[in-house]
Amino acid sequence: MPLLDRTGTPEAVPSKASLVEQALAPFRRIAHHRRLLWRTTLVDLKSAYAGSLLGTIWVGLGPLLMLSLYALIYAVIFRVRPTNMTVAEYVLYVFCGLVPFLAFASSLTAGTLSLVSNRALLLNTVFPAELIPLRAVLVASASMPVGGVILLAGDLGLSTPSVTALLIPLVMVMQIMFTVGLCWMLSLLALLIRDIQQLLYYITMLLLTITPIAYTPDMIPSQLALIMYLNPLYYFAISFQSLIILNQIPPLHVLIIGSGISLGFFIVGYAVCTRAKQVFYDYA
Repeated sequence: MPLLDRTGTPEAVPSKASLVEQALAPFRRIAHHRRLLWRTTLVDLKSAYAGSLLGTIWVGLGPLLMLSLYALIYAVIFRVRPTNMTVAEYVLYVFCGLVPFLAFASSLTAGTLSLVSNRALLLNTVFPAELIPLRAVLVASASMPVGGVILLAGDLGLSTPSVTALLIPLVMVMQIMFTVGLCWMLSLLALLIRDIQQLLYYITMLLLTITPIAYTPDMIPSQLALIMYLNPLYYFAISFQSLIILNQIPPLHVLIIGSGISLGFFIVGYAVCTRAKQVFYDYA
């Protein structure tokens, strides 16, 4: 029996083919504009550090400074010592969680505020508006591959490297997909709600606390386990730590839920952005 809407008219049930088309839509859009997206991303990356003394060196220097701070606080002051790690391995473990978090924190802010900061491009027919948050996330995520190289170098010097580290680029792509999908929705909301920028600061601080960066999952009380599993960054941080310092494939639930979160937010975020953007442009 066909489904009926409120007026009694049969509702159109999406076919499998249409669902597949919707799922592939963001990938096709990106592939179609890949050259333009690549050129503008490079321009934005260079302009982001234009005028500074060290320039793009800050892409790698920033994570190193944060790592030094974390190492000082947890390894020297608090003297946190996981039983199965040396001090050097623990510092590398912290960096494994810090690299994806720093990339996400900067990308979340940049992507969410990208449409507000680029109102002139909202109705641009040459560069689609839905690619503006994507470009902002890519620029802000530049520290992640640089941090990944530093992680691999540290793993080679301080620990026993494993072939599992070769899967790190895949985790990076999945995190970027999740962040882009989230920013596609939040960037439209930011056009309407001006308090988003202030909220992002506190959300980032909350995620910094509940993401297992300086502590291992087994240190978390069982009563708080649900909070850990509801944190999307948990799955990416654990994947980095498992693949690099622990030399193992992440747990199955981390792989399944992390992949589902990434693909789900990416596809749904694009659909929401492309369908609702015209309505939200009235508030730009």
